[in-house]
Amino acid sequence: MVKSLWKGLFNFNTGLERAYSYAYSESQAKVVMARRIAKKQGVLPTEILSWIKEHPALCKIQLECEFTEEDENNI
Repeated sequence: MVKSLWKGLFNFNTGLERAYSYAYSESQAKVVMARRIAKKQGVLPTEILSWIKEHPALCKIQLECEFTEEDENNI
């Protein structure tokens, strides 16, 4: 299994925040992005995750680039 690149857009009251993350799933990417944003803003990651849950229309996490493994026998 290979991690894919995820892009997150978060429309906070203070402005638009863009974050990227390599992760296996959207939920993992959301947690990684929340941790990074929380560290940048000086708050706990749970506060960012709660905000995302309360304001789903103000955030978007989408797959930016998907990577796959190649079978070495088929090269």
